[in-house]
Parts: sequence; C-alpha cells; structure tokens
Amino acid sequence: MIRPYFLTAADRLELLSCVKGQREDHGVARRANALLLLDDGMSCAQIAKVLFLDDDSVRSWHKQYLAEDWESFAYDG
Repeated sequence: MIRPYFLTAADRLELLSCVKGQREDHGVARRANALLLLDDGMSCAQIAKVLFLDDDSVRSWHKQYLAEDWESFAYDG
C-alpha cells in the first residue's frame, strides 16, 4: 500500500501544472474520460474534481458531444 502525502508542496504544484496543461492527445483523453464518467452516472462536479477540471468544461464537452459525432468532437481542440 502506498502511503498518502508523499509529495512535497512544490512537487504537487508541478504535477498539477502538468495535468492542467493542454496537449492535443492529452485533451482528447481528458474529454473521453469525462464523457465515460458522465455515462457511468458521475456528476460534472465529481468529474471535475477527479480529473482536475472545471465543471463547466465537462458540461460544455457533453453538450458539444451531443451536437457532433465523436471524431469531430475529439479532434476539434
């Protein structure tokens, strides 16, 4: 079992910065994860907390997904 709180404050800030950075392939994965979690019944707020996103982004992605096919949505950027 991995013990919690093993990161220093500086390491944690650096990792959060990395997670919140946008690369095209990473962005596609984040949108896909959000949609899958929505489909599993999680709320936008829960998903935002888990994926370190804004809940408005999750809502926006859902709305955009419903309006477009997956390929257009995924690579829209």
